[in-house]
Amino acid sequence: MFKSAAVAAAVLIMTAGIGMPQARAGEAGATLKFGTSVGYPPFEYLDENGKIAGFDIDIGNAICEHLNVKCEWVNIDFSGMVPALKARKFDAMLASVAITEDRLKQVDFSNEVYRGSTRLLARKESGMTLDVGTLKGKRIGVEQGTINERFAKARWAPEGVEVVAYANQDLIFSDLIAGRLDGVCVEGLQAQLGFLGEERGRNYGFVGDVIKDPLLGSSVSGIAMDKGNVKVLAAVNKGLDAIHADGTFAKIAAKYFPASLKIYGE
Repeated sequence: MFKSAAVAAAVLIMTAGIGMPQARAGEAGATLKFGTSVGYPPFEYLDENGKIAGFDIDIGNAICEHLNVKCEWVNIDFSGMVPALKARKFDAMLASVAITEDRLKQVDFSNEVYRGSTRLLARKESGMTLDVGTLKGKRIGVEQGTINERFAKARWAPEGVEVVAYANQDLIFSDLIAGRLDGVCVEGLQAQLGFLGEERGRNYGFVGDVIKDPLLGSSVSGIAMDKGNVKVLAAVNKGLDAIHADGTFAKIAAKYFPASLKIYGE
């Protein structure tokens, strides 16, 4: 699917977690290892063969193709990704990670991958609104370690909303359908395509409009590297720029998202 474009041999990639020395891009054995978290379709999920797939996965593989390095993937719960990154279990996080001021204190980010929004999702007849008074006493699911968890626990929990954290988004949707949750605070693009666009989501919908709050930041996602890992940051940005320039990014986006959804740029 992807056309390879070799980068300058001076681009260096650190193979994380296995004690190997730095290897030049294009050299035999050079590897770029990404951490991700499945259970978040269409961005990260397991396909019918049990293989990691999705928009972010295709983007990472395309970057590796352009850097002429081997791509490896490590699946881990989202809440444990930053500690694993800082322990160099992998080189970079590619898992719909929103760029926030708090995260920028811990990690460095690539250029923008995509932008989304935070929404509240519930049964169509729930009667809930974004007025926190209508949410009091309700159970709202969030994915652990996300900006949505941080927002819901800071803004809603003190007002009597029970915020329940889960290891991945699919578990949240399963409990919503089973009636163990009243609603979900979720990334809007993921919910629209990974739940509301499916048969299981036909009785559900968004509550109100996009949620705006300083705790949620700009909802722009990037690829995260350990603080100061400048070689990997430079390489990833170079690969990301290349797949934009040659149209690969647009082809991948068209595979997963309708043309009406603008996921990149203004």
